[in-house]
Amino acid sequence: MKQKSIIFLGAAIALLGVYACKKSFLDVNPVGVLDEATLSSPKGVDKLLIAAYAMLDGHDGSLGLGGEWGSSGSNFLYGGIGAGEANKGSDPGDQGPNMTPVQRHEATSTNGALNDRWKTIYEGVKRTNVVLQVLEKVKEIDDPTRKNLAGQARFLRGWYHFQARITWGKVPWLDEKIDADLASGAIKGVANDVDIFPKIVEDLKYAYENLPEKQDAVGRANKWIAGALYGKVLLFTKDFATAKTVLTAVVNNGTNPLGTKFGLLDNYDDNFNLTFDNSKESVLAFQASSKDNASARNTNWGDILNLPATGPSSGGFYCPTYYFTNGFKTDANGLPVANPHNTQVLDPAGQAGFTQYTGNVDTRLDWTIGRNQVPYHDWGTYLTTWQRDISAGPFGAKKTCIRQSQVAETHDASIWHVGGGVALNLNLMRFSEVILMLAEAEIEAGSLQNAFTNINLVRSRAANSRVVVFPATVGVPKVAPYPTVFASKDEATKALRLERSLELGMEGQRFFDLVRWGIAATEINAYYNYESPMPYQVLLKPKPTFDAAKNNYYPIPQQQIDLSNGFIKP
Repeated sequence: MKQKSIIFLGAAIALLGVYACKKSFLDVNPVGVLDEATLSSPKGVDKLLIAAYAMLDGHDGSLGLGGEWGSSGSNFLYGGIGAGEANKGSDPGDQGPNMTPVQRHEATSTNGALNDRWKTIYEGVKRTNVVLQVLEKVKEIDDPTRKNLAGQARFLRGWYHFQARITWGKVPWLDEKIDADLASGAIKGVANDVDIFPKIVEDLKYAYENLPEKQDAVGRANKWIAGALYGKVLLFTKDFATAKTVLTAVVNNGTNPLGTKFGLLDNYDDNFNLTFDNSKESVLAFQASSKDNASARNTNWGDILNLPATGPSSGGFYCPTYYFTNGFKTDANGLPVANPHNTQVLDPAGQAGFTQYTGNVDTRLDWTIGRNQVPYHDWGTYLTTWQRDISAGPFGAKKTCIRQSQVAETHDASIWHVGGGVALNLNLMRFSEVILMLAEAEIEAGSLQNAFTNINLVRSRAANSRVVVFPATVGVPKVAPYPTVFASKDEATKALRLERSLELGMEGQRFFDLVRWGIAATEINAYYNYESPMPYQVLLKPKPTFDAAKNNYYPIPQQQIDLSNGFIKP
């Protein structure tokens, strides 16, 4: 059982808060809520900071959210389902109005899940600004401590604004002064007519240059965590030279906040095992907790339904697609196959014209995806019948599931199913991703040898990881590093992009990668073309079309436009 110190802090910032461009509360302090004077101390500022960290999971029970699943900090809906990695799952009607339009890229501004996500992101922004506002008024803090607190707050503000930027494209920037002016009525709203990436870069650069290497708790940001995110945002802004410099420093020197050097775990699957939370590979994670008298609200709440409907007994959401699963095919040498999207598939499940693929597969497949006749952790042998409805497809999510042996330790009894409502941390950035980001920067710099070395670090770990033992009739686990240096930038880029899919699949990254690479339309339409004809795939009938001009970003919620006094435009 893990507990965290943020569970009692949500109300602490309530009187200070507005999120998005909404008017503030009445000027009457609610009973039982701490006021600014009480929090204007070094200890008070730190508690406010912890409350800002609490929004990393994209959930707060006090925000009046709808289904709440679309707001998850994991971005499983927008980054995973939106990229063709997974079907919505469950049955067609369950969360259908919120999630099916995302899978089809037909979401409108009235989509409830998108509004939930907006509110949680800008609640996170608001909380960081409150930290900075109160910090400015506390004089009995020495300069190193002040820079540390400000650096953590600006790191988080950068993170939250980054999530908004990659989700909606055109979004407002709110710093502590703008937030104060909104609250006082000095300004009526904030426009979304300027790209906020430069402001995000500014915040993260400050955090990288001012945060210490060590902190007093593993869940806090330090210099190297800030550097990892700074480097990632630089890739999005195509400042590859600076990204290479920063990411090289993180890879070579980076440590977690307690001083443990970042590195790859020996076994890939340990990254998704509660026993290894906050490992040397964990760069940034939401610190989940359970059995803390919070009715499971501090668990991995946003992903609580993303498990098979049978076995762990959950909602049956977030079910991998054939298109994504095919990418794990490997050849006789353990290298990716050239054209994986054919009629040989894993678990054809009665699909006419498709046959069972029995060749080699990347070892990461069966730590990412539950599939027929293959052990599902220690819950038993996964069966296609574990799904709630045939429309979900034959596969199940696996990275979001604890081991059955961990139920007694971590399951919160307030949740109806034993696999959800647990203290499994939510991985937001892993060290393997940092290595792959550096490889990407090296490719752009023309350093194909360095890119080759870094990509092979990740593939070699996959090759040497423990494997899930399963019948040879459903494939053979085999993956190997690339044997020779890439012959061209195009070849290296193709390998890098596939490696991110294999390594980070079902971790909410893919859609945003496709957009920043400029290939979202090509990839998602290929997924639609391949997947939609399958009889089970009712959610993609009629076949949708992805248009980059309309669909690279999700629509801004109409409710937020209405609340903005005309400042926010669609």
